Amino acid sequence: MLNVVVAVSVAVPVPVGPGALTKNPIYATGKLPQVTCEEQMFNPARFDSVELYVDNVADCLDRAWRPQFAKAKLSFPRPRFVVKGGDRVKTCGLSGTTYETFSMYCPRNKTIYTVIPDRALKNELNRPTILLSLARAYAYHVQQLTGIVDQERKVEKKLSKRGLLAQRKRFELQASCFTGAFLGSVWDSLGHTAADHDSEYVLYVLVNTTIGAGQGSDKNRTYWATRGYDTWSPGACNTFTAPAKRVS
Repeated sequence: MLNVVVAVSVAVPVPVGPGALTKNPIYATGKLPQVTCEEQMFNPARFDSVELYVDNVADCLDRAWRPQFAKAKLSFPRPRFVVKGGDRVKTCGLSGTTYETFSMYCPRNKTIYTVIPDRALKNELNRPTILLSLARAYAYHVQQLTGIVDQERKVEKKLSKRGLLAQRKRFELQASCFTGAFLGSVWDSLGHTAADHDSEYVLYVLVNTTIGAGQGSDKNRTYWATRGYDTWSPGACNTFTAPAKRVS
């Protein structure tokens, strides 16, 4: 009789407690793989063309992050992607008007919404914020699946207004770093040059579209986005153990 041993990979529970922030298993997974992600051009006059572009980037994000979750032995349900057109936004509790392209992550249904106002479509070929905004929204999905979001909420409930702001900066700067890690891992295959990264494309758009009281200083947003980009590694994004001056 032939005995066959089958190796089965079993997902471990999502991290909880302080370690979910400071010692998360995603930090020990090494560099993201160098995924080939050719950035598709799209016709800004056709909404379905934009949807195909988003689908392509979504597949790229999945292929980049999935191996990290396998290494961490964490389950990896991919997020759902929805593209919305028009200037009015009403989704996931957000309601208002926008004239700029943006993506947002909705944790309650694990969906990434990309909102593209009609007047913004014509600018996307020269300022491709769809790629960057999708990558950042996906970073929040990574934080959600690794238990970082839930633990962050628990910590925030116990903090003063000042302490809350400081804690929120750590969370948001980590999202910038995760975004940078993905972009660094796929940059060569996208056909963009190092000069693009050093000038406007990543550092300008990524850093300057995350301005706000809870996002950290210009210097630190640049530091963490660049740190992720240069290392490709979630382990370089542990903002929760970083000194206060690096997350101010």
